[in-house]
Amino acid sequence: MRAAKILIVEDERVVAWHVQEALYKLGHHVVGIATTAKEAFQYALDQPPDLVLMDICLQGSSLDGVSAAEYLYLQLDVPVVYLTAHADQHTLRRATETSPFGYLVKPFQEVDLHSTIQIALRRHQLEQALKAVQQWYATTLISIGDATIATDVDGFVAFLNPTAEILTGWTQEQALGAFASQVLDLVDEDTGAAIDNPILAALCQGDTITLPSRALLRSRDGSVHPVGDSASPIRNRKGEIIGGVMVFQDISDRRCQEQTLQKQNQVLEQSQDQLTAQLWEQTVQLQQAIACTQLLKRVLERFASQSAEECAEEPSFNSVSTWVSRNSVLHLLLQEVGQVLDVEYCWVALQDADQRFVTIAYEHRPTDRGCKRSAIGEQIYLEDFSRFYLRLMQHQFWINPSPEVLPSLYQSFLDAKSQLIVCPIQDDQRVIGEIGIVMRHLSTQSPLQGELIAQTVNQAAIALYQTQRHQAAQAQVRELQRLNVLKDEFLQALSRELRTPLTNMRMAVEMVQRIAQMLKTSSLQSMHPDATEALWGKFDRYLQILQQEWQDECELVNNLLDFQSTAALAQALPSHSLYLQLWLPEVVNRFQEEAKRKQQFLNSRIADDLPAIAVHSPTLDRLLTELLKNACQFTPPEHVIQVAAQAHGGQLELSVSNTGTELSSAEQMQIFEPFYRSANEGWSGFGLGLALVKRLAIALKGQIRVESESNQTRFVLTLPITQDLA
Repeated sequence: MRAAKILIVEDERVVAWHVQEALYKLGHHVVGIATTAKEAFQYALDQPPDLVLMDICLQGSSLDGVSAAEYLYLQLDVPVVYLTAHADQHTLRRATETSPFGYLVKPFQEVDLHSTIQIALRRHQLEQALKAVQQWYATTLISIGDATIATDVDGFVAFLNPTAEILTGWTQEQALGAFASQVLDLVDEDTGAAIDNPILAALCQGDTITLPSRALLRSRDGSVHPVGDSASPIRNRKGEIIGGVMVFQDISDRRCQEQTLQKQNQVLEQSQDQLTAQLWEQTVQLQQAIACTQLLKRVLERFASQSAEECAEEPSFNSVSTWVSRNSVLHLLLQEVGQVLDVEYCWVALQDADQRFVTIAYEHRPTDRGCKRSAIGEQIYLEDFSRFYLRLMQHQFWINPSPEVLPSLYQSFLDAKSQLIVCPIQDDQRVIGEIGIVMRHLSTQSPLQGELIAQTVNQAAIALYQTQRHQAAQAQVRELQRLNVLKDEFLQALSRELRTPLTNMRMAVEMVQRIAQMLKTSSLQSMHPDATEALWGKFDRYLQILQQEWQDECELVNNLLDFQSTAALAQALPSHSLYLQLWLPEVVNRFQEEAKRKQQFLNSRIADDLPAIAVHSPTLDRLLTELLKNACQFTPPEHVIQVAAQAHGGQLELSVSNTGTELSSAEQMQIFEPFYRSANEGWSGFGLGLALVKRLAIALKGQIRVESESNQTRFVLTLPITQDLA
């Protein structure tokens, strides 16, 4: 047995001495006994232990044992074994989430202490070795200069290095688990047709696949990059394919060099005198002036048309709000500026909420103006270029600012012939960013031309924001009108459901009163026995009507109250461990007598391998009861009702199915709406039951759906399988 350095964290001295004595007997070294979390941290820093025995409930400290253990493991990489006599469910659940290396229940035996320590130390040793191997492989792949994407044998992404993240526009967190063709979007540069994913082809053919010479990688932000190289399958020692890997490079620079060489070979003879140059310059200025006068009109017309289409497709306020939140206003403005003014390159940079930096959010790059790398996501800190941004904050624009003032990122967008205009973008009175325009035919001799363009762009942005707010206000009004209509429909349905039983009860009361009056005014001895029996039969029947209608009315009110209470539920329901193999048959048995009375066959089918799940059992009981009540009510005689439970895809599927009925697809869409009544004769009594079922499923963090075909209807509840290890 390897001796280990162990730190004891226990606020009861007697218990701590007992543990210390047991450790000495086992041959271990105790580095110290701490009574608080603070002392434990100091011991761990001064004399790093191999293992910590932690009391789960430390008294007299702001940090309990769970918090201290989490810090020791995550920050200092020290394994922790909990010592506990008792603790509440919340503390035990928190302790489980810290990934402890073991539990010891006080009082414990030395043999339990010995085995727990050995297992914990061995597990920590294996974890460290695994982390070292994983770190070595990850560092190796990340250090590769070329873009690298690796997948599993099914073609799902398992790794992206930083270069691949830049080229594809996907981060590794976003890409993990995605299909290879989704992350690696390749098209033919000449035809625009999609290119078969080389990784998938390598997996299928078992050989190296080389990219076509005219392949373009379409990034997630829409930008494209010419790429080249190959993909190969990954094989294990047995030669079996266990995945695929593709290594590729951005060959934009190579393409640019090729284009430069082609342009150098094409020498254009230009002979222009001063008058022709001046005439050309004046013509360009006139064209730009006309374009500026039309820019506002085109932007507003296009914005109005696009917003009308969005509202027509999804007229709710939520859809319009989502559309507005995507800053499509600025994207639209940038497209129109780029096309109308015939720019070389233009972009929009937006400030963060604290006005500390700007980030390039949109850009317009004409495809016929040569190669320019994408700058989406590039950031500039305002304090580094205070002179440049002070002018913009004062709602003034820049025309060809000097290199000493201009941010270095913006300098990279220019060449010797480029002219630059930078205008502030404001929402109401606050500057939220800037729009930059790179042009080649802006006259440096005519500053009025640049001022006209800058003022036009600024006014277009202001007009767009004003129109945007008007559209959002109109959408909100429409949403309020829709909600008002829904409220009226709900009240009408509720009134109808409440009045029907009351009317029946009133009729039954009147009939009972009449029969009672007849019995009072008549002599029972003088009446024929058949007449007397008929009166008592009617009396019993109307009493049954009163009882049934009262039960229906009471159930409707209870469902309505439960429906409202689940809608207002803001906190998660408490949960505890539940074994469906034991619990579910008890619920089903409550309906056996009713099923037999209606000549129905009720049974259950539960998978043997279902684990214990953490769930709020009263809510699950109410949900399943509602489904069984509906099934018993609407299942014809001589048909089957079945309750089934199984695990599927890491989730629990609990279903209630019945034969003899079928719902159309239209009815399945509305089945969970309050007070919905189906036209199907077999399903003609829906009130709030199934609407309540949907609310209860949401409260349990689950989903409910209905399937109906082949003369069978099946309600399926899907819940996450969360094992309560506490």
